[in-house]
Amino acid sequence: MIGNIQNYYEHLVYDRIRHELLELGDALDTTHMDDLACVALNRLPPRYLRFSVDLTTRLTDEDWELINTQVNEAVDYAMRTTGRRHEIRLGEDE
Repeated sequence: MIGNIQNYYEHLVYDRIRHELLELGDALDTTHMDDLACVALNRLPPRYLRFSVDLTTRLTDEDWELINTQVNEAVDYAMRTTGRRHEIRLGEDE
């Protein structure tokens, strides 16, 4: 991160990943979580800001709904994609 600039989606994606992994009973392995976050964040448009209050005060309810939908879809995609890759690697090891 450069200075105080941050991508607003990062914390939303990590929160969603944590929620999904806990719901599945999976360990919160930081390497796995980082892999999932990279795949998910690459599917989302960047939304850079200095202070989260700058963004939160300007969003409508529809904006929040769209952001949450996008994050959920991106994390779901990341979990499916990394899951398939993991299964392929396990098959190659046999």
